[in-house]
Amino acid sequence: MNVKTTVVCLPVRNLDLTLTFYKEALGFSDIQVEEEMLMLELPKLSLFLMKKEAFEAYSKKAGLGTQFPGAGVGMIISCAMMSKEDVDNALENVSKNGGTVPNKATIDETYGGYIGYFSDPDGHLWELVYPQQD
Repeated sequence: MNVKTTVVCLPVRNLDLTLTFYKEALGFSDIQVEEEMLMLELPKLSLFLMKKEAFEAYSKKAGLGTQFPGAGVGMIISCAMMSKEDVDNALENVSKNGGTVPNKATIDETYGGYIGYFSDPDGHLWELVYPQQD
């Protein structure tokens, strides 16, 4: 497989709420806004947050429907952070801006690293990791 770029598409219920969350909680200042989609550029990844109806039209091309996270987790977006403080600051901002933080970040005893989790307003799960330093 010779991949040029990677795009992840996620459904959202309310574009305005999602735009505010990703700007205020996570500090994404350069979000491209189209009629039914928000586009965020992360290192080596484009994240398209699509209005539910637009996502459904897109996923029907593959013969599938739309599902939001519910009883389980279908995907985790994991980001390596530059410091423990970056992890803690992001989790604090998430809590203040409509996201859910189940627990404080901790050291992962099995794999190492400082890890925290949060869900955005639509329930999409993020993992923030400050890798173990040797």
